[in-house]
Amino acid sequence: MRFTLQPIFGWPVTIAVIVVVLAVTAALAIRAHRQAPDVDSTAVDWGRRCAVSAVICLMILGPSTMVQSTTRAVSATDVVIALDVTGSMAVDDASYPGTGGEKMTRITAASYVVSDLTKLYPDSSFAALSFGGDSSTLGLPLTPDVSAVTSWVDDLYTEPTGVSSGSNPSAPLDGLTTVLSDMRSQHQNDRIVLYYISDGEQTADGQRNSFSALRAYVDDAVVVGVGSDDGGTVPQLRSGLRAGDAYPDGTTWVTDPDTGQPGVSKRDSATLSAIADELSGVYQAVDASSAVQYPASGQSQQDYQLVRVEKQVNSTNPIVWPFAAVLAALLLWEAIAHARTSRRLL
Repeated sequence: MRFTLQPIFGWPVTIAVIVVVLAVTAALAIRAHRQAPDVDSTAVDWGRRCAVSAVICLMILGPSTMVQSTTRAVSATDVVIALDVTGSMAVDDASYPGTGGEKMTRITAASYVVSDLTKLYPDSSFAALSFGGDSSTLGLPLTPDVSAVTSWVDDLYTEPTGVSSGSNPSAPLDGLTTVLSDMRSQHQNDRIVLYYISDGEQTADGQRNSFSALRAYVDDAVVVGVGSDDGGTVPQLRSGLRAGDAYPDGTTWVTDPDTGQPGVSKRDSATLSAIADELSGVYQAVDASSAVQYPASGQSQQDYQLVRVEKQVNSTNPIVWPFAAVLAALLLWEAIAHARTSRRLL
């Protein structure tokens, strides 16, 4: 534990207030001294008033104690994110609120979705996995560290379209089953919310598997569709694309073998809605006017629990009552002195 200062109004405003308070107090004290003995105030009175000003200045500086701990209270809500990184997520037909309405890649829109999720569920724990054409990767085990979630999504790359074997929306099913079943067995009383983020497009052979088995593990599910119904051309990329990255110079486009023209990838809202139904969840298509939201059933668990974290957590506890007690005593003394002076003058 150590002492620190946490100014109530922030450093610039707090310093300005302190300067004004001390300047006015000093000016009044000097004027009273020059007018003595023609004024009723004594040196003791002005000493007391200067002490009142000093205590007020100390209080607005926010004296606090800094306590370090390896435990923190987190919401009993666990958010699991499954994010599509197939080659079609590099198509730049997506948009998201607060970005000026400009077009962006689907992986970039997905990163905005993940960022908003950390704000929608403060103090919650997050787990995240990415999935490609036929497999998934757990990139983030369950953690209350929001910065880890941000780092995870910032480091994701889409699959290179030049080596992609096609995409299947049910690719993360096995990985999600393992993660969610383990989470449910270890956190039986937690509320588990699944966010599945994808364009829903299927280009691989074979049928998509049902997500209905996951209903046994999740309390809420939201399927988030990125991209657009009009679609966009698919870039031919030898290496993946991260959120916010621009296309390399000289980028060409994947050709549709049936037409000989650049192929168009579209958000498959029908497939995404079907997945939402299988999860007993909701489908949300995000665009320039629609951001990711809570499930229809509500927000998050109101219960909190203490968990041990790897990093030390710093918390500040303001110290107010000792200074308030001193200030109250000084003001009481001032009131008594004023009453005595007023009675003497009658």
